[in-house]
Amino acid sequence: MNTPSEATVVPAVDGKEEPEPKLAAVTKKLAPKKARNAVKKAARKATKRAAIKLMNRREFPYQRVLTMWKAGKTLETIARAVGRYQPQADDPLRGFRVSLTRFHKGVKINGRLVKLPYRVSQKTLKLATKAGRKASA
Repeated sequence: MNTPSEATVVPAVDGKEEPEPKLAAVTKKLAPKKARNAVKKAARKATKRAAIKLMNRREFPYQRVLTMWKAGKTLETIARAVGRYQPQADDPLRGFRVSLTRFHKGVKINGRLVKLPYRVSQKTLKLATKAGRKASA
């Protein structure tokens, strides 16, 4: 039986014999446990981020919607024209209505705050808001 300190002869590809490296020289010290865990966590986080697909957010065409809104077009007509109609969804206009809600509060177009005007009276709007709050409570 050979000990690690003895050199063993291994035939090489080119016909020459080379000694096998000593095992004592091959072993290396492991890093402290805390450091190893930190490296493992960092590696795990990096791989998770790479697996997540980044979504591209399309900019909402506020100016075009405002023009069509003032012309009296219906919600569905405007949504189809600006590409925000989802025919396969349960509620095809949901995403578009959410954008309109933001637009009613006010958005910046060319540096100016622009609010989409409501098509109903202030009284109707207040009653609808009140009913919605009551229903959610």
